[in-house]
Amino acid sequence: MIVYYLCRTSEVSELLTKGLVRSQGRHYMFSRWHDAALLLSGLYRQPGGDTDPHVALVIEADEDMLAASAIPESRLPGSLRPDDIRQLQEHSWYAEVDVSAHRIRDVKNGFGGSIRNRFEITQTGRTPIWRFLAYARPYLRYVGAATFCGLVKFLAPLAFPWMLKVMLDDVVLDTAIDAATRDRKILYLVCGVLAVNVAWMVATYYRSVFAAIAGHRLIRDLRVALFSHVQRLSHDFFTRHQTGAIASRVVNDISLAQNFVGSALTNVWMDAALLIALIVILISIHPTMTLISLSLMPIYIAALRAMGPRIRNSSQEVQQRLEVLAGELHEKVAGVAVVKGFARESAETKRFASHANKLLQRILNSVRFTATNEVAVGFVVHTAPVLVVWYGVHQILIGQLTVGALTQFLLYLGMFYSPLQRLSDLSVVLSNALAAIDRIFEYFDTQPHVAEHAKPIRLAECQGRIEFDHVQFGYDGDESILKDISLTILPGQSVAFVGPSGAGKSTLASLVPRFYDPTGGVIRLDGHDLRELALDTLRANIGIVNQETILFSGTVLENLLLAAPNATQEQIVAALEAANALEFVQKLPDGLATEVGERGAVLSGGQKQRLAIARAFLKDPKILILDEATSALDSQAERRIQAATARLLKNRTSIVIAHRLSTVLRADQIVVLEAGRIADMGRHHELLARGGLYAQLYHEQFTPSDLPKTG
Repeated sequence: MIVYYLCRTSEVSELLTKGLVRSQGRHYMFSRWHDAALLLSGLYRQPGGDTDPHVALVIEADEDMLAASAIPESRLPGSLRPDDIRQLQEHSWYAEVDVSAHRIRDVKNGFGGSIRNRFEITQTGRTPIWRFLAYARPYLRYVGAATFCGLVKFLAPLAFPWMLKVMLDDVVLDTAIDAATRDRKILYLVCGVLAVNVAWMVATYYRSVFAAIAGHRLIRDLRVALFSHVQRLSHDFFTRHQTGAIASRVVNDISLAQNFVGSALTNVWMDAALLIALIVILISIHPTMTLISLSLMPIYIAALRAMGPRIRNSSQEVQQRLEVLAGELHEKVAGVAVVKGFARESAETKRFASHANKLLQRILNSVRFTATNEVAVGFVVHTAPVLVVWYGVHQILIGQLTVGALTQFLLYLGMFYSPLQRLSDLSVVLSNALAAIDRIFEYFDTQPHVAEHAKPIRLAECQGRIEFDHVQFGYDGDESILKDISLTILPGQSVAFVGPSGAGKSTLASLVPRFYDPTGGVIRLDGHDLRELALDTLRANIGIVNQETILFSGTVLENLLLAAPNATQEQIVAALEAANALEFVQKLPDGLATEVGERGAVLSGGQKQRLAIARAFLKDPKILILDEATSALDSQAERRIQAATARLLKNRTSIVIAHRLSTVLRADQIVVLEAGRIADMGRHHELLARGGLYAQLYHEQFTPSDLPKTG
């Protein structure tokens, strides 16, 4: 089906090169030109609509790639009438998978005229395949050895047809030689072929071993490099991509790419060498029959040229569908408690089955292209020998050809078509591998928004002075979430960020370890712009207890040692005690050696949070960020944590974020945030005396009978 996607003129060239990537948000489309034209006219009437006007991409999409969904009204121009909005929302779709660039057929303006020729598609830098091959450079000696052994493997069988021809024409059918000489020659010929077979066995073994060493080591290096690169990407990358989708690229796509090593780097050269050798042999035997056997080759070449790109594109779409399925699976398994809590098992099973069916359709589509290619090649392989037999028998009848020569030619011809069939199968394998390689290097081409400075400063000793100087921040260039934040936190000072939900407290704190960079203004640590500091030394001086506690599969001890791999038993016990976690850890079945399960599944919410606090204490940083750090603790545990925290945070800069104001009453300074701005600052009693938002929040949480006493 044909659908229309609207974008700005300035975006067209990039979309024609990269296609529509679903991680960048939902791409809404319309199946009727009337709807696209209606929206184009509304967008053009907007202020500034003529400076970078919208155009419509004409996309050929399969229905299983799309899901019906009403386009949000916020994406529609305000000049549209309510009936127009309703019409557009009733006929809009969004792409569930990436839409490859090859599916974009045209670009139209608001009048329906084609304007695609205005846009140039430019490819810069090395193609993914050359970048992939760069990982093979350390293992070229294994590739070379595998290729040499492969040549021996495929060329060795050429001895048998020669032996058979000699045996038939020069020994068996030669009546001039005696029986003893005939037997001796037959023995020599057989022993020679057996010796060649021994060489074939050795070559076959080492060809497989060397190819496996090169392939698996290359893939190991590539997988580690991709994982390392993904870990360095900014937080916004992980908010846009499903965890399962990322895992699919690192595992499934790289496994597909491995076929390129064993196939392209060795088999291509072996089969090419074998084909050249066989053509030379066939021509030497009978040039006319050789031309007859090659008469159908144009069909073979046309099939490869026609089906190769289609197989590659369909393989890419299969991987995209598999990525969606993996993402859905990971989300639903991780959130199984929510699924069960809302009795959504049947609904989620149907949703998963729908995605599985769409994956099946993509796979079957790919199979159809592969089968078409196989049929075309099979026609050539099985028809050409018939033509050769017809001509050869005629030549024997008129005395121009011997039976042995025809037999030898047919045996070599069979060997000739075997590598042709392998090359045809290889084109399918390579198409799948190249599609996977393209997807792998899409991730490599994603650059972190938070980049390391070219000549970073390494802090010799962190004092902990933090300055926010007119800081602004917004996600992906959207409206600013933080607006003109100016604040100084002195070394050793405890500062609390408070405010209603969505005020920007956690976002402001996340700028300190450079999970994001401000879009305006500067943040300094000890007088240095954070962007000039080495990321590892910056984050080495910061301890964080997140709002959502993250524990990894493994033991309690292994999770604690993430903060300090060389910590002693005494330091671990002290950290657990400071976090009020020692008692419950000692009661676990295996104490510190107890397995906590994925994401700490065997522990309660309070236990997980106390372990996270202990992990931060064990790190012993100069700066601590506690984001809702005591929200999962009961009152008694919270009081004990507060006492321990007060001792631990002495001479350390700390940022505490909490909706429960009881956790921040003794802070050196309280910063009240509202709608991304600083509404007020001061000590607890000062803010209460001034009234305002802080006093309002305070009185909402405490009744007169339970107001805490503060000094």
